[in-house]
Amino acid sequence: MRRSILNTLIIKKAFGQRAQGTRSIIPQHSGEAGISFIGVIFWLLILVFLVAFVVKVMPSYYDYWSLKNIVSQQAQQSGPEESASQIRHNLNDRLGVAMINIPQKDIQIEKSGTGPALITISYDKIVPLIANISLLLHFEAVGH
Repeated sequence: MRRSILNTLIIKKAFGQRAQGTRSIIPQHSGEAGISFIGVIFWLLILVFLVAFVVKVMPSYYDYWSLKNIVSQQAQQSGPEESASQIRHNLNDRLGVAMINIPQKDIQIEKSGTGPALITISYDKIVPLIANISLLLHFEAVGH
């Protein structure tokens, strides 16, 4: 008899049934769990704003990374016989091909003897976000 009660308890436990007179060790929840419709809308709005932010800001960083490569290549390829105006002209040609517009006042070129030129470009970029909210980005590319 004792053996059949034990077998019954084991079978009921294996199939997820509670044996009579025993307490469940798994807590029973009375309400539903999950995210509500308002919660889904909230998280979707956050996701949309993040994607919009990345889409507006990433082109500026892509231009900056391209500019850094162009500046370092131009500085390494400039010879001691090239003047600062020739280096500026070659740099502007490369920037034009990459479709990067940098004001001439933001480009500084320093020649020192027989070594490569030191080219520094420091500029600010204003990225409009929403309505009257904008983001100011400061970039500096140095090549020598």
